[in-house]
Amino acid sequence: MENINYADTTFVFLATILVLLMTPALSLFYGGMVRKKNILSTTMHSYAAIAVVSIQWILFGYSFVFGGYGPLIGDGSFALLNNVSFAPIDYAPTIPHQLFLMFQLAFAVITPALVSGSIAERMKFPAFLAFILLWTTFVYDPIAHWIWGNGGWIRELDALDFAGGSVIHISSGVSALVAAIYIGKRSNHDSIKPHNIPMTMIGAGLLLFGWYGFNAGSALAINDIALNAFIATNTSAAAAGLSWMFCEWLIHKKPTALGFVSGIVAGLVSITPGAGFVSPFASLMIGLIGGIVCFYGVTVLKKKFAYDDALDAFGCHGIGGIWGGIATGIFATSSINPAIEGGLLDGNIRLLVAEVISILAVVTYAGIVSYLLLQLISQFMQLRVSAQEEEIGLDYAIHGETAYGSIAVALSEPNHSNSDGSVVLGELRTAFQKFQERSFTGNGPELAFANSNPEDLNQSVVVEYQASGTTTASSGANNKITKIEIITNESKFEGLKKALNNIGITGMTVFDVFGYGMQKGHSTYYRGVETEADLLPKIRVEVVVSTVPVHEVVAAARKALYTGNIGDGKIFIYNVENVIRVSTGDEGKKALEYPTE
Repeated sequence: MENINYADTTFVFLATILVLLMTPALSLFYGGMVRKKNILSTTMHSYAAIAVVSIQWILFGYSFVFGGYGPLIGDGSFALLNNVSFAPIDYAPTIPHQLFLMFQLAFAVITPALVSGSIAERMKFPAFLAFILLWTTFVYDPIAHWIWGNGGWIRELDALDFAGGSVIHISSGVSALVAAIYIGKRSNHDSIKPHNIPMTMIGAGLLLFGWYGFNAGSALAINDIALNAFIATNTSAAAAGLSWMFCEWLIHKKPTALGFVSGIVAGLVSITPGAGFVSPFASLMIGLIGGIVCFYGVTVLKKKFAYDDALDAFGCHGIGGIWGGIATGIFATSSINPAIEGGLLDGNIRLLVAEVISILAVVTYAGIVSYLLLQLISQFMQLRVSAQEEEIGLDYAIHGETAYGSIAVALSEPNHSNSDGSVVLGELRTAFQKFQERSFTGNGPELAFANSNPEDLNQSVVVEYQASGTTTASSGANNKITKIEIITNESKFEGLKKALNNIGITGMTVFDVFGYGMQKGHSTYYRGVETEADLLPKIRVEVVVSTVPVHEVVAAARKALYTGNIGDGKIFIYNVENVIRVSTGDEGKKALEYPTE
């Protein structure tokens, strides 16, 4: 074709590949921040978005955005790839139409994947599939047409969005906030920590790499605008990474790796709407401020309003996109892009007004429609996993897999399949039912339960203990040193730690351990084939006491851990012959006391 520029085509082709890489990169970025029992579920969200949106885009999504001419939505002229050929169109006059379709597909794919960060670890997978299909159709497609499509009402205002600040980041960030609030908080969400920060850093690095194609490729040609966008993208990311890091360093006294890469992402989001319109110096300012405002959103706003945006989709993408849109209205200049009039600093307040109108429209529309879609889906299926599934982890409960080898999830009864092939989780029996089946034998430490009946267990009554071979009337009882070992699920640790602190336990040692007892792990699946997996992930907490009564430790631990289900844990009690503090040589009870100087 005589109108095709093969340099531009090669450039956009490579940019498309980079942008398509960003969704798998996002799965790594998000996957490292969740608990290890939910990493597969979280990464599946991104890959599901690739599949679902790719089909939707080919069938009708692309046509809704770029087909025809109208203020609100496109038409069906490009549905099923009708009229989509090698010949270019006016949106991208020097590259093939088919390539433009694929470049825009990469944008459409990652947007609902961004939303998944807010509902990680608690949304049903079928509900998520339904949500991303409906959300792409009724939120992304109309907004993209308003801003980028021929005749779109926001485009007619001359509002600017070079690579998707409003179309992608504000729409996904606001929808993520709505979804997080609608579905509700995770249990103990305040104490949840990332399980693999290096994985998140690798994901962030790949996102940065892909973002060069995201922003520079939006010029749709290899020209000065593309190169400016390249420079602005890198500058803003660097500035925001540093500003976020210094905020952490100043306030929390530690510059964290997770904070630094979060700042980089915040800078990338902030520069997205203006990358082809602002100078490199302006991109430096946009990044510096973007890192600060997103840090504030993630650390202050989130805490103040007490919502559980699990992976900070709103804090980084919603807030970063809003700031980026405003910054475009301020810093955009015709000296960088002669096709525009410039922004506030060029003496054109109309662009800033148009940007604010665009932002308000996208925030309002995305928020309301996302809420309505969640309500609609909830009429047909459950949105949220059960408490049992959340406790087990969505990897096993939903997908029947575990991420790290043969680590299984404990159930007291085997899973079974319905006639339709769906897997039903095994039922849990109460601790009392299992206790009735047990007998305590041997020479090891034992727990003796007084008046053991279901009512007492439900009230988490104080239990008395007796160490085998000893009596509480021992003549050395006043000088007795006892080690208490508690084995339980990792998710219960924060509650256990708080309970032990409340009774005066001043130190503990915590181990990650694997094993099984009565709670032998059940099988998982590898490529559809059932496989044996026996080891269960647990933690072992050790405390040594001399002045705190042992029965108080046992009572506090049982109260913190008890649910009545198998898997609450076990408590072992040992006599300790002696303790020696290495630094002072103190022995016995004195070795357990903190030095006064």
